[in-house]
Amino acid sequence: MSYAAVTPAYQNWNAESLYEALLPLLPGISIEVLARAESTNSALLDRIKSEARSGEPQPYGRRAHDMQPCLLVAEHQTHGRGRLGRAWLSAPGSSLTFSLALNLAPADWSGLSLAVGCAIAEALEPSQSANHAPRLTLKWPNDIWLDGRKLGGILIETVTAGEGRMAVIGVGLNIKELNAGKDSEDSPSLQFNTGFAALDELQPGCTAPAALALIAPALVQCLQDFEQNGFAGWAERYARRDLTLGQCVTAGAVEGVSRGVGAQGELLLQTHQGIVAINGGEVSVRLSAGTHDCAAPQQQG
Repeated sequence: MSYAAVTPAYQNWNAESLYEALLPLLPGISIEVLARAESTNSALLDRIKSEARSGEPQPYGRRAHDMQPCLLVAEHQTHGRGRLGRAWLSAPGSSLTFSLALNLAPADWSGLSLAVGCAIAEALEPSQSANHAPRLTLKWPNDIWLDGRKLGGILIETVTAGEGRMAVIGVGLNIKELNAGKDSEDSPSLQFNTGFAALDELQPGCTAPAALALIAPALVQCLQDFEQNGFAGWAERYARRDLTLGQCVTAGAVEGVSRGVGAQGELLLQTHQGIVAINGGEVSVRLSAGTHDCAAPQQQG
């Protein structure tokens, strides 16, 4: 029996086909498509927490009382969240917003958002020769950019569930041009942020369901690989799409030239005092304006 639970929505999401593609990778998975939700991440987190407490009934979904993997899609997300509490809204037909919840137990969680970003970018732009720069790039630690403009972002949250942890991986992408996305961390005056990008600039005619069909299997495979091998297998792939590499970057109170990421996915900045490693968390990363050498030794005298 299929557990692809679909509520009336604006588009044909082909949930049954997606379910059949994901089931061999994630046995027991359910797929739910909502016409409207405040936040897919919040909805799944609330469900997990209430089930962990007492098995409280849920307002939607066929399987409110289990901890099996769940892919939750919202055509219209009204209170989506990015990092640092920033809003990320969506519009029906113009956005893809979804979250995947599953049990995950990697030895080290470091670099997970970078690996997820790689998997999404490679799913959407798979064939690139070594001498051809990719159009999809990744801005540490969780943004996806297209041709120098932000396309979308990733929000990863975890919650204790029994003796393990459930990870909720939220993804938001602009499919067509819209003015709803408000999660930019960069000033509009900077050369790297002249407005939000949309996926149909890369794939004309692409729809949110078509993008999800490409991304979801790649995301699941990424998470399973990461659980077994950590970030090591993704480091080189991330480096090829690293938007900040060689650029002047401000991370919190630290400014320097990005030298890529370390073994655990930490951002490495060349500063006047040497290499500084910036770890994830509540750190805002901005590409610095201008072309000054932000890591050059200061002149004395």
